[in-house]
Amino acid sequence: MHRLVEFFRRIYVVLIFLLLEGIALWQYATSSPYTEAKIFARTTAVGGAISSLVTDVTHFFSLPEENRELTARLAALEAEREQLRKIEEGAMLDSLLMTMEQDAEFRFRAARVSSATSNRMRNYVVLDRGARDGITPNMGVMTPERNLVGYVTSCSEHYAVVEPIINTKFSTGGRLIDNEANNFFCSVSWDGSSRYHADASDISVNVNIQEGMVVEVSSERMPRGVVIGHIESFKINSAKTAYSSRIKLAADLSALDNVIIVESVNYDELGTIMGDLDK
Repeated sequence: MHRLVEFFRRIYVVLIFLLLEGIALWQYATSSPYTEAKIFARTTAVGGAISSLVTDVTHFFSLPEENRELTARLAALEAEREQLRKIEEGAMLDSLLMTMEQDAEFRFRAARVSSATSNRMRNYVVLDRGARDGITPNMGVMTPERNLVGYVTSCSEHYAVVEPIINTKFSTGGRLIDNEANNFFCSVSWDGSSRYHADASDISVNVNIQEGMVVEVSSERMPRGVVIGHIESFKINSAKTAYSSRIKLAADLSALDNVIIVESVNYDELGTIMGDLDK
């Protein structure tokens, strides 16, 4: 208690000064309506500035939570957009499949590319359809635009592996149609030099071959009208008995998404007949 009294004894002059200053300011503030209005405006401005500062500080510390909420909302919107995109793509593919089903010799199933390579000598494409979806080896695969992708080589329960055109083990028959609507057959393979090109060989010298001529698939596994590509250049062999040509592929095999799996209904029957011939 003695120390408290000593403390007030030391600062009593300052306390009296502050008290008198407070009384003077109060008298001044209430002396007229003008001074009251001026002081009220000043105090309001100071209070608003302090309130704004407090709000900014609070908002700053709440940013992480707001960012998490915005990220969650963005993820939900992305999921909704993906669902809408799938519905739209599914409707387009269903329409295309209904048109294709008019050909009773083939059945068609929509699939999506899970993974693929395009920078190797033996590239592959993995589809999100497998044995449980009725997929078996030797089925054909094409794009929705009816451009050849390749052939199924193996399946698991949920996935199928496709050997695409850009694989050095790939080969298929091709068909050229000249201006007189004559069909001329060729063999199509890939030499590994370009992911955008393949090679056609054993083309008859009777073909009126031209740059830009369409090369279609000629295989029991695929329907007519499936395009491999277009002739970009050609040359005749030294014996002048056949042409060979460079084909610009119709499908961009480095940018696949949705594809169509083609089942040849009678392919197994044909395989049995061919097996009997080999005996």
